[in-house]
Amino acid sequence: MHLTILRRLRQRFDSLRWRLGISFALLALVVTALLTGIAVYTITTISLFAQRENAVTAASGAATAFSDAITLSTTDPAQSAHQLGLAAGGRILWLGPEGIVRVDGEGDTGLAGRYLELPENLTNQDLPMAQIYTAGNRWVAYATVPLTISGRPAGSLLLIRDLEAVKKEFYELRKRLWITGTLLALTFTLLGILVAGSLSRPLEAITRAASDMQVGKLQQSVPVEGYLEITRLTEAFNDMTARVAELDEQRRAFVADAAHELRTPLAALKALAEGMEGDQEELKGFIREIDRLTRLVNNLLTLARLDNPQLKINPVSIRVIDLLDEVLWPIKPIAVKKDIDIIFRNQKTQAWVLGDPDLLNRALVNVLDNAVRYTPEGGRVSIAVQAEGGFVHIITEDTGLGVPEETLSKLGTRFYRPSVSRDRRTGGSGLGLSIVQQIIKLHGGRLSFNSAPVKGLNVKISLPQAPPEL
Repeated sequence: MHLTILRRLRQRFDSLRWRLGISFALLALVVTALLTGIAVYTITTISLFAQRENAVTAASGAATAFSDAITLSTTDPAQSAHQLGLAAGGRILWLGPEGIVRVDGEGDTGLAGRYLELPENLTNQDLPMAQIYTAGNRWVAYATVPLTISGRPAGSLLLIRDLEAVKKEFYELRKRLWITGTLLALTFTLLGILVAGSLSRPLEAITRAASDMQVGKLQQSVPVEGYLEITRLTEAFNDMTARVAELDEQRRAFVADAAHELRTPLAALKALAEGMEGDQEELKGFIREIDRLTRLVNNLLTLARLDNPQLKINPVSIRVIDLLDEVLWPIKPIAVKKDIDIIFRNQKTQAWVLGDPDLLNRALVNVLDNAVRYTPEGGRVSIAVQAEGGFVHIITEDTGLGVPEETLSKLGTRFYRPSVSRDRRTGGSGLGLSIVQQIIKLHGGRLSFNSAPVKGLNVKISLPQAPPEL
């Protein structure tokens, strides 16, 4: 079960449609992920740069206001730093030239008089600087600007901003970008699958038509659609199938006409031979050859009829036991003459099939005639009927020499004979099993062969089971 599922999945993924679809999907995912990543990186860079610039601007304004407050008013520097921090959206600290904290706008007296170690890129007190750092799961902006009081350098002013709100907005924007990118990737994937389907659909139609031709349905025509290269291929295929069908029609007409033309002179020759006087053994041999040629002509006519795509059968419900009784009536005298036992197993099986009685009779006669013909004197031919899985299986087995395993697949091929010398002795032409195969295929059934060395040939005819005739 699992192997069957895996085999089907492998066959599906090996198809052009799925390969193109998967290729489009992967390409869309990679390109969308790349573009989304670039967009996220660009937005992040621009946003953080803007936050740094904004922090420097706010810190510069706070430094000017703090210097004026200390120079022109008697307000407590810590109070001024606190007010300016609220206005700048952060915390203000006044660092002396030596990096000692002189004033903390948050009123943390523990920092007063202590050295505050800053990152190296923020220690330059001659230029405004800003940087954003990660503190745990939070973003924090640090900005330092030179501080001048009464025209003299007084260290620097440090602005510390919590960017948690900015971080949340950024994460929300990034989430939206990735969602948009995913939707775009799915859209492009769907479009890719549709394009792949439009490319592979005509090829699949050609493949199905070629498969139908392989089983004998030569009159095929595929709709001309798709891109230029596909339409050219389809037109060439349609032209080829029309030519093949025409040639097959000519072949069937030739075979039928030739067979019809041969029947009359053969019948005349036989009548003439039967009325001649002379060496009786030679005349009998002459008549046997005429009979063999007559059978060959009749077989060719039968195949020409079965090859006709316009052939329609009139199926009726047939009880298999009754059909086999009719078939065995002309076979039994031949078997008695060769002292061959015909064993009918499962004779009480009440199985029915739907088919043309004459055609099925011809198929079973060919099979049983072969079994008796190639079974040596004193041998045995057995017949069994089984009904299972919606099919009725008619199995014949003889005790002849059998057929080499490597030639089993060729049985049913026209004019194929496993042993030419043997078939010449028995009058075989290599068409009997071809007729059987065509008749069984016409009824929606299956024909299979099995053989073991020196154990005879097993022929299995499987026909769709039908309800009993009321």
